Amino acid sequence: MCLPEYVAYMATIVIDAGHGGSDWGATRDGRMEKADNLGMAIAVGRELERRGHRIIYTRVSDIFFTPGERARFANNAGANLFLSMHRDAFTNATANGSSVLVRPNVSATTNACAAQMASRIATAGGFVNRGVVSGNFTVLTTTNMPALLLEIGFISNAQDNTRFDANFIRIANAIADGAEACLGQGSTPPPPPSSGNLTGTVTTTGGALNVRSAPNTGAAIIGTLPNGTRITILEERNGWYRINMGDREGWISSSFITLAPTTGIVTTAGGNLNMRSAPNSAASIINTIPTGTRINISGISGDFFQTNFGGRTGFVSRGFVRI
Repeated sequence: MCLPEYVAYMATIVIDAGHGGSDWGATRDGRMEKADNLGMAIAVGRELERRGHRIIYTRVSDIFFTPGERARFANNAGANLFLSMHRDAFTNATANGSSVLVRPNVSATTNACAAQMASRIATAGGFVNRGVVSGNFTVLTTTNMPALLLEIGFISNAQDNTRFDANFIRIANAIADGAEACLGQGSTPPPPPSSGNLTGTVTTTGGALNVRSAPNTGAAIIGTLPNGTRITILEERNGWYRINMGDREGWISSSFITLAPTTGIVTTAGGNLNMRSAPNSAASIINTIPTGTRINISGISGDFFQTNFGGRTGFVSRGFVRI
């Protein structure tokens, strides 16, 4: 029998990355809202998947769907909750803060859920909490389930952009916490393991490797690592590795890291582990691997390991491979 990456789903959550394709959303100095929205959507989805929820994305690449199409998608999925990721903007660059939008005349329960979500995001990101706002947006008014539109800081405000980048993981985790609170349930995430961390060695042509506060070359340098330093990889995102530097975490470019040869054992509750064509749970299944199988791990991408099995190369969920 072929099992999904997570054996039993707790809830179905549709995560919508606002804008996309020709619709850039708000912009500032070349920064596009559509890209920030997609990055946060995937980060929140990964965390909620790790906790055992079924996550469906309205988009996982730079494409455009109308608000009506996004709402119909969520309705057809029979989702328990709809979350739409956005960044706010205003002509006055001093405007700042985060907020949560809901449809007019929303139920008291959903309003309380939105208020709690707003508080969690503001606290995690260091934003001013602008609270809950009523809005006549299609993704809110035509969805059949509780729906929240999250404005995660102002992209038109330089300080809010710094907060968004520096606290990215904390914000994603706070949104995941808020989603579970809205659903009236919590879960104990599978341990992010020791059962799933790769190691590697800094390999530079000279000098030291910069450690940055966020996964981009514009982020502040918070330390350096000499050539030959051994590191443990906590997360991969778009060509960057998150590592621990004692009392704080930082990001280093994966281009300067040589991964240590590693194997792992598939440990599902029973049946097989799906191997997918790309490192996300929406990608096509190209093979299945029986529990107990030892596999070679050749790379890491987000919450997925790259491996080869049955003559094919693909990706498997890290949560079910014990190193």
